[in-house]
Amino acid sequence: MVLKRPAFTATPFLHVDGLLISSATGEIFGYDDKPSVFSERPDYQPELSKCRSADDLDAFLKHVDRRKLPAHTLHSLLDEQDVAHGVWRRTGVDCRITLPMMNTLRMLHGLVQYHNIIIMPQADLAKALSTTESNLMKKLCTLIDANMVRVSTSRKGDIRKGEIKLVINTRLIFRGDDHAQERYMKDWYLNPTGDRSAIAESVLKVAA
Repeated sequence: MVLKRPAFTATPFLHVDGLLISSATGEIFGYDDKPSVFSERPDYQPELSKCRSADDLDAFLKHVDRRKLPAHTLHSLLDEQDVAHGVWRRTGVDCRITLPMMNTLRMLHGLVQYHNIIIMPQADLAKALSTTESNLMKKLCTLIDANMVRVSTSRKGDIRKGEIKLVINTRLIFRGDDHAQERYMKDWYLNPTGDRSAIAESVLKVAA
């Protein structure tokens, strides 16, 4: 039996998946062709740390007014290069940021849109770093081993296949306010990823 829509309109009705439902009693009165109240998903802001693809990052950045961020300069990177060189001169401990490393970091600096994260297709990152996709991980290996960059891929880090996620040491590159940078810096050193040489080697094997 086809249910007929009631003639009175005093009681408001909900339109859910084609059904006309009383908001007061929950009773189904019939069918309706209006769109469901649940047909459109609210635009929630995802968490930056949970972004697993370039699309996730784009969705996050829609909620960020980057015009209000501090100027994205190279000051921190250049300062850390000077500090590392001074440590080497005083103590003999070679923690220098070499010219090839610095060139790569400068290019990564230009790719960071917010805080210290880059997520993009591996082919696009390789092109931006003036290398081939097959040599991308080798180019990043020295930065990984020096605890300057952490890399995640589909095989190691649950990132979308064909894409890569880079998290950069906030002492070097960070696009955000000083308070956020301090929090990220503490997290970086309090939550190490283990032996960096082993990590770099495993990343190279994944890329092979």
